[in-house]
Amino acid sequence: MIAVASAELSGALEPVPGFIESNFSPLVYHAAAQCLHGREFDGSRLAVVVCSLIGDASTTGLASKLLVEGQVHNAILFMQATANAVLGYLSREFDLTGPLLSMSTVDDDPLDTAELLLADPELDAVLLLTVELAADERAAAVYRLLGRTPPTTDGASALLLEREPQ
Repeated sequence: MIAVASAELSGALEPVPGFIESNFSPLVYHAAAQCLHGREFDGSRLAVVVCSLIGDASTTGLASKLLVEGQVHNAILFMQATANAVLGYLSREFDLTGPLLSMSTVDDDPLDTAELLLADPELDAVLLLTVELAADERAAAVYRLLGRTPPTTDGASALLLEREPQ
């Protein structure tokens, strides 16, 4: 495998239509866009994998806070609470019809997943996206339970891996 593009982002970004209150999906989208813009590829032969230790803790935390406080739940929060929501948006924007996966990095190495996907002769490339959000008190407790250091800033990275030409 060879890396053909990479991107790293942190902090607040332009909003992504349909996603609110959290940097998770905008970070994923903008990191992917930096790797994919201007490239010629067959969207059916590209797999995209979003990797995160605990996912969009901001959205999950906000939704549970609203529930506990007896406030009206925003339906958009339900939709965006899974990393697959932003993958659906990416697939539409970039005409991707290959595999779209989200995974926790608790026990799995994203590069092992990419290697496994590239063993499929129907795929030419894998876009690995990693994203973590600055941990609030609740998320920090989860990181500590997992034996990890809680992130202090929002950040994402993208790595486009392509099968070497034969």
